[in-house]
Amino acid sequence: MVKLTNNEVEALKELLSSDISFGENETVLLNLKNKITPTGKIELFIDGASNLHNKTAGLGGVFYQNGVELYSFAEFRPDLTNNEAEYGALIFGIEKAIELSLNKIDIFSDSELVVRQIMGVYKVKNDRMAKLHKNVMSLLRQLSQWSITHVRREKNTRADELSKEGINAGK
Repeated sequence: MVKLTNNEVEALKELLSSDISFGENETVLLNLKNKITPTGKIELFIDGASNLHNKTAGLGGVFYQNGVELYSFAEFRPDLTNNEAEYGALIFGIEKAIELSLNKIDIFSDSELVVRQIMGVYKVKNDRMAKLHKNVMSLLRQLSQWSITHVRREKNTRADELSKEGINAGK
């Protein structure tokens, strides 16, 4: 038998009474609801990887709260550049956050280009990248609070592993 603290009981009551729709991801959502606490920020670490030789790419990401992994994804995508895969992971992660009703997230990426473009420090010059950037900005407007931070690769190892799993899923 698991004994919950009063704070954990209250957190579960609050989460279970929240308005979340269930569909084909019911199990994921229920498991996620059981892990989230009312305190502690939700962090999303993302990474994209590509192999131009065989025209495959992978998107990876992981949601954490208080250092606990809540949810992860590894997705295959055909024929993307590395920067497009980085944007793809960001888009997929934000869409998943919206789907899971995670409206306040701190995003971390090892792609300096993507982070600085989202922050408005770098201009988006490439037409394909401009479409992806526009998509990200539209999705971010659906969140109540967000931040994006560049991290060194060694701080993003789990998302990196997941992006490589995504590439391998397409083989």
